Amino acid sequence: MQPTYIVRSTTNQRENNEDSFQIFALMPGIERSPITILAVADGMGGHAHGAEVSREALRKLSLALFEQLIVEPSLNNLQTVPPPNAQILSQVMFSALEQANAYVKRMVEANQWGKAGSTILVAAILDNLAVVVNLGDSPMFHYQVSQRQLVKVTEDHSVAGVLLRAEMITTEMARYHEGRNRLEYYLGCPHLPPEPPVQQVALAAGDLLLLCTDGISGSVSEEQIKEILAESGSNLEKKAEQLLTVSQEAGETDNQTLILWQHLSRF
Repeated sequence: MQPTYIVRSTTNQRENNEDSFQIFALMPGIERSPITILAVADGMGGHAHGAEVSREALRKLSLALFEQLIVEPSLNNLQTVPPPNAQILSQVMFSALEQANAYVKRMVEANQWGKAGSTILVAAILDNLAVVVNLGDSPMFHYQVSQRQLVKVTEDHSVAGVLLRAEMITTEMARYHEGRNRLEYYLGCPHLPPEPPVQQVALAAGDLLLLCTDGISGSVSEEQIKEILAESGSNLEKKAEQLLTVSQEAGETDNQTLILWQHLSRF
């Protein structure tokens, strides 16, 4: 049986890997569907600071999810607590993001790390639904097998991303814009976006989710990503390796992390 997901994380041409990732499952209770958590983070601040911030950010967020989805319902009599749904999961994900942001701000200030911070991208998969939250420019793509269509689920919180959403530049221009690496929102920033950065995605059997840092998305176009994910003759491992290869051949030197998930329908 082929795996339903694969992870790749490499320093590439850097000395240290400031990227972090997590994959784990939460079990809300007997006869309730498990919730799979996929997460990547790209630390900012240079060397050890960036690596520590991204790692601690994911640790704090995962603890917040565990407390809200597992511990609190158990303490409040699980039988009287409704099972997680799209609305509940969206609220929990945003609350966990707020907690992680506050934690990173305190950590950076206490250690006098200047403008250190981290991007974050988290997908919570429940049955045939994915709830996604993000800050920064680590994107998630959804390849819909039945439609042979690639959708970028998240918005980049960079200067280039702002211009793109305002239709002042094109997608291709955003890849090379001087503001592509200047983030408007990230973990550790003073304020979160005015609109909660939470998305809901309906999943069908065979669909693919690609979560990655900008060491992949910054050098591989959406058209190239679509072509790689659409290849019917390649398994997840080959697709992941091809994404890394195309990126490195394009001259990418940054750390590279990706999670490639294939959805298996629950019904």
